[in-house]
Amino acid sequence: MATKTTDLPPDASQISSDLTAGIASADSIAAQRVQNLQWVHQARAAQLARTAASLKAQFGADDPGVKAAEAATAAAHATAARVAMVHRQLATTDPQVAPKGWALHGRVFDAKLKPVSGFTVFVVDATKTYQQAFGFAYTDDSGYFLLNYAGPDTASKDKSPAAGTATQPQLFIEIANTKALPVFVSTTAFQPIEGAATYQNITLPDGDQAIGEPPPEIRDVAFPPQKKKKKT
Repeated sequence: MATKTTDLPPDASQISSDLTAGIASADSIAAQRVQNLQWVHQARAAQLARTAASLKAQFGADDPGVKAAEAATAAAHATAARVAMVHRQLATTDPQVAPKGWALHGRVFDAKLKPVSGFTVFVVDATKTYQQAFGFAYTDDSGYFLLNYAGPDTASKDKSPAAGTATQPQLFIEIANTKALPVFVSTTAFQPIEGAATYQNITLPDGDQAIGEPPPEIRDVAFPPQKKKKKT
């Protein structure tokens, strides 16, 4: 007599692995579709730019039709830049985060949605005091930054409260340009999530105008003075 066998249910680790693989696959597909959309908008912007240039050569810069074509070109470029921003986000893998820690990562763009490099990202409290325990980061060529807080270390001087606790101060994102001058402070408090990473796209105001001096606590560690060249 034949014995009927049944498959045992997968254990929790297998389910977690399958779920992670499924999410990664879905993210990859979404990223590819957004990239395709980005290429479409870039091609459209390029075509509009050629049309605007041709009209300008025929009718001059003051012609209403030329101005309308240039406005349409600018709008198309802005749309392509926004789609590119989304694609970069979808293509970015979340960093590993400690169980009691948190991470803040993302990209910084100028007012024209171009990534900025070499800018300094850090967090301050409501009084704009630098929160040293959480560190700082410099943006790379793609505007990417990462603040990865491992959590309070009871064996060290780090007594920062865990994310989400009543004693944790409100945290605000501050950004300084390559001249060590603050150009952005978030108006809404950043809410860390314990054990998780948060991604943010940050667009700087137009003009790169300084909004004061950086907190003195961060100046020496993030903005070391430039060594003067010796005269020969």
